[in-house]
Amino acid sequence: MSSHHSRLLRPSLLFLLSGSLIGLLFGLSACHSTPDDHADIVVRHAHVLTMDERMPTAQALAVRGGRIAAVGSDAEIGRWIGEHTRVIEGNGATVLPGLIDTHIHPVIGAEQLDDCSLGDEVMSLAAMRPTVSECLQRNPNAASTEWLAVINLNPANFHATAADLDQLLADRPFGLFGTDGHTAWINTAGLKKLGLTRASVDPDNGRIVRDGKGNPTGHLIDMAVDLVLAQLPKKSLADKVRLTERALQDMHRVGLTTLLEASAGEDILQVYRALAEQGKLSAKVSVALTSVADPSANHLQELAALRDRYRGLPHVQIDTVKVFADGVLEYPTQSGALLAPYEPVAGNGRSDRGSLYFEPEKMADFVTALDRDGFNVHVHAIGDWAVRATLDAFAAARKRNGEQSRAHFSIAHLELIDPADWPRFAALNVYASFQLLWAQPDAYSVDAVQPYLGPTRSQWLYPAAGVSKAGGVVVAGSDWNVSTFNPWEAMATGLCRCNADEPARPPLLPEQALPLPVMLRAYTIDAARMLGRDQELGSLTVGKAADLIMLNGPLATNAEQLRHTEVLTTMIDGVLVYEHQP
Repeated sequence: MSSHHSRLLRPSLLFLLSGSLIGLLFGLSACHSTPDDHADIVVRHAHVLTMDERMPTAQALAVRGGRIAAVGSDAEIGRWIGEHTRVIEGNGATVLPGLIDTHIHPVIGAEQLDDCSLGDEVMSLAAMRPTVSECLQRNPNAASTEWLAVINLNPANFHATAADLDQLLADRPFGLFGTDGHTAWINTAGLKKLGLTRASVDPDNGRIVRDGKGNPTGHLIDMAVDLVLAQLPKKSLADKVRLTERALQDMHRVGLTTLLEASAGEDILQVYRALAEQGKLSAKVSVALTSVADPSANHLQELAALRDRYRGLPHVQIDTVKVFADGVLEYPTQSGALLAPYEPVAGNGRSDRGSLYFEPEKMADFVTALDRDGFNVHVHAIGDWAVRATLDAFAAARKRNGEQSRAHFSIAHLELIDPADWPRFAALNVYASFQLLWAQPDAYSVDAVQPYLGPTRSQWLYPAAGVSKAGGVVVAGSDWNVSTFNPWEAMATGLCRCNADEPARPPLLPEQALPLPVMLRAYTIDAARMLGRDQELGSLTVGKAADLIMLNGPLATNAEQLRHTEVLTTMIDGVLVYEHQP
């Protein structure tokens, strides 16, 4: 979170071959002047953007048996309409493949849907008091030793001590958790509950912030936050399933059909298994297993065993490993890893360059081994040093494994990339998973980052166009619940690099804006390729799964209109999982 191919013929390769065969059979049947069987569904009188270079646009398409049976003109597809065919009239609206989010946390985000939240708003401690009071009213019978947690604090430039939080709540452990997933502030009772003193040792890849005398201030960073998370009450599996199902339905309303679960342990896999077994897993989910860069045989065997235990679940593909390279850049957290030191402002902020969350040699060995064992690798990297070190590890794996290197490598977040590394995404075949919504001028990117980077490095923030123009493949993700999963808001921001809520701010590096066609590919065919599922998903091509969406009209080309795009219909495997009700 912005918090956390073997050499034999593998099952995935067999799947691709079978998908190609299915595509060939459907393609042959689609060439008949009269179909042998009529379609289950026909969408016509639409502007179909197929994302297939062989036929970029069409007027209509036919669905049969959960797959795209034919794509073409209204007249051609009209022959597929039979007595029992459902006909959906497009009325000139745009039809697209189902959208794919390449970095999202569906289960964790769903678990927090009903939690006490500050909504990522910039606010003082005093302004938080009504929310804290409301949270207390929800739990009137809670024990004095039970934690009260409030989430979605905007952590940019936020300062507070345990004594400050005591003014909001002093008689039980209490914590504010940053929206970024990397920060928390706890009160004095919380410090006592955790047993944190000046003698406490920082956890690996985490920091207990201290005052001038070495005493904990109450501010926890990265893996130190897990000290609190481990003590929070756990939701039942039934509650997690219920909330995740609800979240997936909300995602379908904005056109999402396939997701990369960006950080999963067995607890999250249990939720997907329960959803699948209950027939409630509507979305298609690729899963990245959370890991550290440990190339030992035991750890590699543990990852392979976890993959095998959950193999074969409907709609679930487990073939990726997730690693954190660093934390975040925003002051005061500043756990992102930089090639050159941070620049203190008025004496505030760190003056070193942060640290990597892996040892480069071990990371290279780990990625090389995962590549050999049929895993893809997905890395959280925020700072330019973290990005470069990750690319170095990928380069080592490509070189060592040679022609046998088949892994799909990807890096998420990419807040700061040195221009020298922009061409390496193409050279190493690494997918750049940008969270385009973050490429806007706000309290995070401007106020809490740019002063500490200086003017030169501040020109390299979220360089999506730089990577794309250098030949790299840009894909898109939300990192929900860090920020909204609505892809239309992210695309609008990627198009204008502007802040709709604060229009007075000048755009954030408008030269790094992406054209709309690139962003559409980032959410469809290119995202499918990153997941290794492009033989099945990502374009409206004969033989592929009938995963598609229909919008409320022509596709907008300006940011403001694009931001308010509405989805009328979302279909997965030919099944309507969302239909707008007027």
